[in-house]
Amino acid sequence: MKVSFKYVENGGFQSDTPGKVQVTLKNSIANNTENYSPTEHLLIAMGGCSSDDVVGILRKMKVDFSSFRCEVTGDRAEEHPRTLTHANIHYILEGDVDPDKARKAIGLSLTKYCSVSIIVKRGGADLRYSLTINNEEIDTERVPDEAIASPA
Repeated sequence: MKVSFKYVENGGFQSDTPGKVQVTLKNSIANNTENYSPTEHLLIAMGGCSSDDVVGILRKMKVDFSSFRCEVTGDRAEEHPRTLTHANIHYILEGDVDPDKARKAIGLSLTKYCSVSIIVKRGGADLRYSLTINNEEIDTERVPDEAIASPA
């Protein structure tokens, strides 16, 4: 893997990796608040990585969901280095979804497959997940459980 970026005065850091869509990062100099900060990109990467796993696993389980959404929240340390101290990945599904199958897919993602969330956890963040199915809160701020992810 390789990415590259350049600093643009009053614009921030802009990716310029050939063949990729341009991304502009918020930075402290330009304070371009319409762009995501590097830490917000980490939350996006964590949610995107895990969501890709969860959707793929649910499809393999033949779970018939009609919509999928992910929201990720995080807290940072007050002092430098301002690392993530807590993160919650909230999976929101609609359709004929068995909560146990969703939990298993989430558990596999967060304990085995999603390298981004595993790196965040290894970095010391308290990693949790929440699950909502058809507007009903199933799990709130639950610790990913390796036992749930293991075959029964």
